[in-house]
Formats: sequence, C-alpha cells, structure tokens
Amino acid sequence: MTIEFMQKLLSKDEKITVEYKACQNGIQDDVYETVCSFSNRYGGYIIMGVEDGGTPIGLNRNMI
Repeated sequence: MTIEFMQKLLSKDEKITVEYKACQNGIQDDVYETVCSFSNRYGGYIIMGVEDGGTPIGLNRNMI
C-alpha cells in the first residue's frame, strides 16, 4: 500500500469496503464483525488507528 493510496482511503467517508477503527485499547469485537462482513461481500480495508471521521489517531505501541 502506498502513502497516496492510504491518503485516498482516508480522504473519503467509510463505505461498504472501507471501515475505520480506533483500536486504542486493543482490537474491539466490532473489528471481527467487520472482517466477517467483508469476507462475505466484496472484501475491503479495515484501517486501524483512525476515528470514524477519518482522522488518524495512531495505535498504542503496546497493543501492536
């Protein structure tokens, strides 16, 4: 994935193939639900460390 492609994904709202997840305190249950949803449809991108509005907030290094 290139920086340009990531910027393109973050510049748009979430949609059927793009989901933002904050994941500040680890992986929440809704991430697994999204994985299953994407697996049963068209696939997609789950971008962790990003708020719902598309604002990057990063990840806790201890949680990686």
